[in-house]
Amino acid sequence: MRRKDLYKLIRTEIAIVVVFLGGVRGCNMAWNNRSTVKPAYQTESRATGLYGHVEFTRYFDGSMDVKEYPGFAHRLFDSELHQDLNGDGLVDRIRQNGAEWKMNHLSELLVREHDYDSHEDRFDEADTRLQDLMAKYPAKK
Repeated sequence: MRRKDLYKLIRTEIAIVVVFLGGVRGCNMAWNNRSTVKPAYQTESRATGLYGHVEFTRYFDGSMDVKEYPGFAHRLFDSELHQDLNGDGLVDRIRQNGAEWKMNHLSELLVREHDYDSHEDRFDEADTRLQDLMAKYPAKK
């Protein structure tokens, strides 16, 4: 095989991979990017990366949830729910659930009041994520 033909083959293979990954990302955005505004809550759902997504929900009482689906086909992998129950911008609970095929098995439940000292990094990271989403998606009226 000549060098010119080899380069052409490599460029074609790279183009196929780029188009495939772009299609995967596009499908993820089409399925997951949405806004919902109801009298009781507001939810912003956004695709993250090729196949994950995050849902940020503000409730009428000031409480908030952040649900993260990090893996492809979120029903197949774990998800994590961060809850700010009093609207102070700090995560009060971190709940990690297993995949749906595990019947949403509760893997871990952390409560700030009792678990912060032993899981400070996780709570601080969740607080930062919540505050970033609060700033990015202000309350709509």
